[in-house]
Amino acid sequence: MWDNMIQGTLAIMLFACSVQDIHRKKFSLWIALLAAIVLCICIPFSREIVLFDKIGGLFVGILVIGISWITKGKIGMGDGILLCVTGIGLGFWTNMELFAIALFLAAVISIFLLALGLTNRKKSIPFVPFMLVAYLIRLCIV
Repeated sequence: MWDNMIQGTLAIMLFACSVQDIHRKKFSLWIALLAAIVLCICIPFSREIVLFDKIGGLFVGILVIGISWITKGKIGMGDGILLCVTGIGLGFWTNMELFAIALFLAAVISIFLLALGLTNRKKSIPFVPFMLVAYLIRLCIV
């Protein structure tokens, strides 16, 4: 039951943030904060992932936040915050898988858009929808 609550919380958070990211190129941090609170309540009852692994998952997001700070926002700070939250729910390795799949999907779509001349290298694309699709792919595989 608790693990299903974690999965549902992450799916709802990523969906809500994806919609906002597509429309406004940013999302409300309150959604991520609310999801993090729900996940922290569920952690003691979760049987899938140990606490140490969840803390490791948090560091994936912290690393992305650091990269965002170093690159002066070329990578969104919000993407790192969401990866912190997903890391709490998924653990280190699963969060790394989520991030890798999302990066791969974003690269494929970016190459496609560039090849068709629909965008240029200077234009940014929202990353959170790729995280949502990666999460859904991950749910279907497991």
